[in-house]
Formats: sequence, structure tokens, C-alpha cells
Amino acid sequence: MAKKHKHPEHVNHERWLVSYADFITLLFAFFVVMFAVSQVDSKKLGRFTESVNVAFQTRGLFAPNSGSPLERGGSAGSALIPSVVSDRPSLFRYTASSPRAQAVRESLEEQVDQSGLGSMIGLRYDERGVVVSLPESLYFRPGSANLKPESLEALAKVAAALASQRGMILVEGHTDDLPVTSTLFTSNWELSAARAARVVRYLVEEAGFDGTRLAAIGLADTKPLTDNVDDASREVNRRVQLVVVTETGEE
Repeated sequence: MAKKHKHPEHVNHERWLVSYADFITLLFAFFVVMFAVSQVDSKKLGRFTESVNVAFQTRGLFAPNSGSPLERGGSAGSALIPSVVSDRPSLFRYTASSPRAQAVRESLEEQVDQSGLGSMIGLRYDERGVVVSLPESLYFRPGSANLKPESLEALAKVAAALASQRGMILVEGHTDDLPVTSTLFTSNWELSAARAARVVRYLVEEAGFDGTRLAAIGLADTKPLTDNVDDASREVNRRVQLVVVTETGEE
């Protein structure tokens, strides 16, 4: 019986179209995702990422241990604070901050680095602009609104860095949730307001700031950076913040 000869397989010269179609589909999906990400509300994203940072770092996760003090968060105080929580969240950042806020932060960061104040202040963004944070432990005694004499040199350098920034500066006093144990103040509201006012007075009388661009605000324990769960977290929340307002809604 004669053997049947196998016909040679037909070569499909159009198989490349399948791979090309898959590539085009993936490329389309990529640009759809990129477009969706670009439409995220920057303020909501900023608040979310900062909350995640504080939550992680409060529990000892992602504890900063490298880089400059500013990059690590710049919060100061007891030796426990850098390993517990940072006053400037660094795991995420406000990726959609305004050009002016970015310029202000870069300017302040450069001047702070040159002045050697990385361990004396915290520097971060919030929805209003750029925040410079002064920890209580380095600038005030417990239950007092008087500046520590040894902190005046550092505060003068902070003032010099802020002097070159235009616009309003909100000076906010913050405390923890524990009652005040002081004969001078009966509540955290009075203590936080007095500390904010003391820093404003310094900026006007000693640093030559125009008082019309400053505001002193006492917020007590209503705006903590992290939950008041122990001594370390409470120490982080006790601070005076200077907010360089860049997000005015006029741009």
C-alpha cells in the first residue's frame, strides 16, 4: 500500500497580529489607569497618606533610620520619638502639592539644613501649605508658655528662614489630652493659646515680622498628630506649629 504523504503545514504569516493586539490592549489599559490616577483629589489623598504614615510610624513600622533629619521627619524631643512617630510623614507625600508649596518647602529645607536645625524642628505639608513644627520638649517647659532660654538661638534661625516667605503664617499651639497641672493655666486651651501668642510676640518683637501677617491660635488637644495612647505619642502632639499658608484657593 502506498504511503500517504503529509502535506506541509501552512505557515500563518498573520500570527503577529495576535501579539500586536494584546500589546495595544495593555497599552490602552495603562493609559486608562494613568488618567484615573491623575484625577485623584489631591487634598483627600494627602490627608489619607498622612494618616497612614502616622498610623504606621506610631506602631513602630517604617521607623526612620537613615537620611537627613528632615528626610527622617525632623521631629525632636526624647530619644524615643524618632523610633515611634515622625512629625513629618515620609512614607507617602502630598504628590499634588502646589508649585508654590513645593518652592516654600524646598527653600525652608535648604535653610534649615544650612542652619543645622534638622533635629530641632519638623517640616511637612498639610492642606493649607507648609508646616514648621516646634516640639514642646525643646522650646517650652511643661505647663509653661515661656520659651526656654536655650531655644532662642534655634528659634532665631527658624524666624530667619520664615522671613523670606511671603503670605500669612498661622502660629498654632497644640497640647495632649492630659489636664494641665499648672498654677498659671486652668486648661489646655489657655496653655496652647499662650504658647502660640508667645511665639508670635517673639516673631514681631525680636525677629521684626509684620504683625498683620501673623495669627496666634490655641487648639488644645483637638488636632493631634497621632492618638494619645502613651507618653511618647503625647510628647509628639505637644508642639507649636507655624503654617506658611500657600493654598489660598486663589490660584
